[in-house]
Amino acid sequence: MKSTRRDLFLFAGGSAAGALLTPAPWRLITDTALWSENWPGVPAPPRGEIRTRFTNCSLCRAGCGVRARCVGDQPVQLTGVASHPLSRGVLCPFGLTAHHLPYHPARLKQGPHERALAAVSAAIGSGDRVAVLDLQPGRTASWTYRRAMAALKNGVYLTNGPSVAYDLHQAKTVLSFGVPVLDGWGTPGNVIAARENFRLIQAEPVESRTATLADVWLPVQPGDEDATALAMAGELGADGSALVLDHRGPAAAMALNQRLGALGRTVVARPEAPVPVEWRSAAPATALAQVEDRSIRVLLIDESAVDGYVPWYQIERKLVLDNPVVVTFTASHGGYARHAQYALPTAVYPEISEDIPTAIDSVAATFRLSTALIAPPAGIVNPAEWIATLAGLAEGDTIRERADGIHDSGRGAIYTPADGKTVAVKDLTAEAFWKSLGEAGCWIDEPRHARAPETTTAVSEPHAHDSDVDLPLVAWLAGPSSPPLLSPLMTKLYQESNLRLAPNRVALHPSDARAARLADGVHAFFQTRLGRCGVDVTIDPGLPAGVVQLGTAPGILDVYRPGIRAKVVPA
Repeated sequence: MKSTRRDLFLFAGGSAAGALLTPAPWRLITDTALWSENWPGVPAPPRGEIRTRFTNCSLCRAGCGVRARCVGDQPVQLTGVASHPLSRGVLCPFGLTAHHLPYHPARLKQGPHERALAAVSAAIGSGDRVAVLDLQPGRTASWTYRRAMAALKNGVYLTNGPSVAYDLHQAKTVLSFGVPVLDGWGTPGNVIAARENFRLIQAEPVESRTATLADVWLPVQPGDEDATALAMAGELGADGSALVLDHRGPAAAMALNQRLGALGRTVVARPEAPVPVEWRSAAPATALAQVEDRSIRVLLIDESAVDGYVPWYQIERKLVLDNPVVVTFTASHGGYARHAQYALPTAVYPEISEDIPTAIDSVAATFRLSTALIAPPAGIVNPAEWIATLAGLAEGDTIRERADGIHDSGRGAIYTPADGKTVAVKDLTAEAFWKSLGEAGCWIDEPRHARAPETTTAVSEPHAHDSDVDLPLVAWLAGPSSPPLLSPLMTKLYQESNLRLAPNRVALHPSDARAARLADGVHAFFQTRLGRCGVDVTIDPGLPAGVVQLGTAPGILDVYRPGIRAKVVPA
């Protein structure tokens, strides 16, 4: 029998159709799924008892209460605590997926510990200035840094700006210049609870998620914030019920908030939990901008907990020109590790056992512990212990000392998530209070008269140079800042959807993309007069022409400041 090519095609088609009617392809799909779930590097919880544990999320100072479902000691699911008085059962996407962070492939796990210690010790011995830059002040670790800098000759404790708190529950109108109020700002659960009480006016060039949910979206060009705020001052009134938020920082909006009568009402001095009396001789907090240029020989940066990224160009100009020593304590290879001589690995949440400072939208002082759910890997550095040893401070349980100081004050009450009860501190022994904190308890100070913050003049950036004429775009930073490490799941979602602009991307209007000869998805350079960095391009017709929207990545932040002129050019 002679076979033709037609017979061959019929045989192949019939075989394929017949195979679909057998269990073979479906079994292969099942086996492939099982194999992919057990590849090396995929965390597989051991078989064991399923139990519930509690902690507080330390990815940001919101410190939301967390209920962890664990198999043995391995957390497999994180959810909010419904009865929590601050977070009210809400977790942001970062908090929901934070149990993935210990297994992140980009995590830093090894560092030059001995060489860093030797280099810093030698530089300190020369008598030159040494400084600690704390990117999340208010923790017990922050007080350790302050005490260490007081113990060292020419030691300076640096923070990243003024500290204030915003009371959304007292506000009737909120004018927000680019602050993502409804997209991860503050304590999400508290913002949701206060939302029905205030009218939100979102002023920004791009219709963000917050602008979509606001009562009014006011399109303004970057750089026009001050003129817009002054024009609206009369409409907002001066009875203290209005509040202005500015993406450039608290100092940028301080004058207008003072004019509106907000200081001491909707804008108050950020509170802190009490500290032991013997700590109060620590070094004062100094803003980075107040330090003279080219004066710091040794800079130690605590990047383990970030409240706001300071662009590298602002830091670099404070360092001496002749061989400065920069050490960063970090969990990732990005951030300041790209500029530091030494990058030392730190633990990540939920490996961390530390306290969390008061949130930006809390007018009462708080004290909570992020109790570790799993142990960190070998070789991890505790920044506070490292710096305390460097300064020769006596070792001790500083968190317990601070907790005892709060208990001795007799103020406030502590909430425990396991039973949902709140008990006054004065009704507890010191041991009972400490035990409640170890069980993810949350201490909240009793209501006190809100203090008005000290008015601070914003430190202005250099004015635009004549060279800005060849920079046709205005840069606009998209959305809230992200933790140094993101869950791989969240990274994938952000990169494959429009939920949020990925950290390594910029978005352009089609006309601006055509003018720059850029196509969707291509690699390019984002350039300002401060420098340039590599980015990927997204073309978005929803953007206004003349604006380049940026994802929040350290490389982009190093060459960005609010309203700066920019261009995007082919790589």
